[in-house]
Amino acid sequence: MSRQLALFASAHAPMRLVGDRGDVTYVPEFLDRATADALVRELDADTKWRADSRVMYGRRVLVPRETAARGEKMPQPWTPTLERVRAMIEQHTGTSYDYCFLNRYRDGNDAVAWHGDRDGSRDARLVVASLSLGATRSFQLRPKKDSGLRHDPINVDVTHGDLIVMAGDTQLYWEHRVARDPRITETRLNVTFRQHRARDTAA
Repeated sequence: MSRQLALFASAHAPMRLVGDRGDVTYVPEFLDRATADALVRELDADTKWRADSRVMYGRRVLVPRETAARGEKMPQPWTPTLERVRAMIEQHTGTSYDYCFLNRYRDGNDAVAWHGDRDGSRDARLVVASLSLGATRSFQLRPKKDSGLRHDPINVDVTHGDLIVMAGDTQLYWEHRVARDPRITETRLNVTFRQHRARDTAA
């Protein structure tokens, strides 16, 4: 999906990326430049990042990105701008968020493989709002192999201030990734606003 096509979407009329056994919408420039810049400055100055590792094929390897978590019941609290952005996203999605999970892709060599945002036995239908900051990266979606869906992969270039919202059955039938791109030298921050439990702000 080109950036030019994305300009037809907005916070008032987001672009639907997935509507079959899932609900994924894309809002380019959800945050204005000043707010997005302020959020990056706060997260850069105040976040304690973690470099995780995993055992793969019998040996321990580093996860190709840095991670952190902030919010309620988390060691690191909301920053002032992060809390303000959370309120904006809650108003947009009609959903409350208890915490956020952060990924820092230091350059194009950092990535995340195909996966769904489902933590153990937690409700797979919880809403996940994914905010991009910094470098433009390719966000890709595809149906899971056992979904019964026959859609081509979906690709959208997400950039500074863009928002993607995944809801409904998305995590049951779809997976997503950010692939490596060695051409990219800048840092991207991804902030996914999440719920410990489903709570509708209208309730």
